[in-house]
Amino acid sequence: MKSIKFIGLVALGLLFSCNNEESLQQYYVANQGNNEFVAIDVPTSMFTSSDSLSPEQKATMETIKKINLLAIPKKAENIQIIEDEQIKISEILKNEKYELLMRYGGGDTRVEIYYTGDEEAVDEIIVYGFDQDRGMGLARVLGDDMNPGDILSLFRSLEKGDIDMDGLKGITSMFIEKTE
Repeated sequence: MKSIKFIGLVALGLLFSCNNEESLQQYYVANQGNNEFVAIDVPTSMFTSSDSLSPEQKATMETIKKINLLAIPKKAENIQIIEDEQIKISEILKNEKYELLMRYGGGDTRVEIYYTGDEEAVDEIIVYGFDQDRGMGLARVLGDDMNPGDILSLFRSLEKGDIDMDGLKGITSMFIEKTE
């Protein structure tokens, strides 16, 4: 009888000690089937051919397993949904496990980059962005022992066009068209 009471107390303790805060993974899974969202899991092989990468860029790409993209392209009828989802994501990113790496933007565009894990061995990089004309997007870069500096350097090369990204043209075209 005492053991049943003890097991009951332990179960109650576990129930009440569980963290009810939503994680980005839970948010992603909950919304990937939502018709308002565009959800795409992108293997790194879609980014570029390895021929166009320097040895350092190849080493960085090898630490990345995949990228999860979740976005809501802006339409006249979903402005309130985007605003509501921005609030949810901002609340999730307030969790202390998400460390802010950098924040930038200007005008009607804002981008925030977070990471989880140790500074020297990052497991996840989160890129959260919003554009007044295009909508909002969330990318989770998943990998093993990623170096944030190397990843940022790789992203800068992508932005400059130093790396051929023909594999992503179909995906990015969904987000480039502005909504009237």
